[in-house]
Amino acid sequence: MGWTELINVEDLPEDYQLVVKAIGLENTIKLANAMKKVHLYLKDPDRFLFPVKKRYVLQLFKEAGPGQPFNYRRVALETGLSERCIYEIIEETREKPKQCDFFD
Repeated sequence: MGWTELINVEDLPEDYQLVVKAIGLENTIKLANAMKKVHLYLKDPDRFLFPVKKRYVLQLFKEAGPGQPFNYRRVALETGLSERCIYEIIEETREKPKQCDFFD
């Protein structure tokens, strides 16, 4: 039996207890050892995962067709983005009509 088996989660600081609940004790110990004496601030995953989700939405939209229509609601639920956000991502990729110049 190793010393880590004697760890009671309740004995850990509250932040570590939250991490243990999310990833387990063994992974918490690995994380703590990898990030010794470093403050770790985890940003909202929606912020740093948005570019990947956007790329995924655009890929699904590109692959859509008559036999496989693009379903905004399904993609929104799958990615955790709002339907409005999905519409905006798709709209960004569409070519904007060029406005006529007054002197054309």
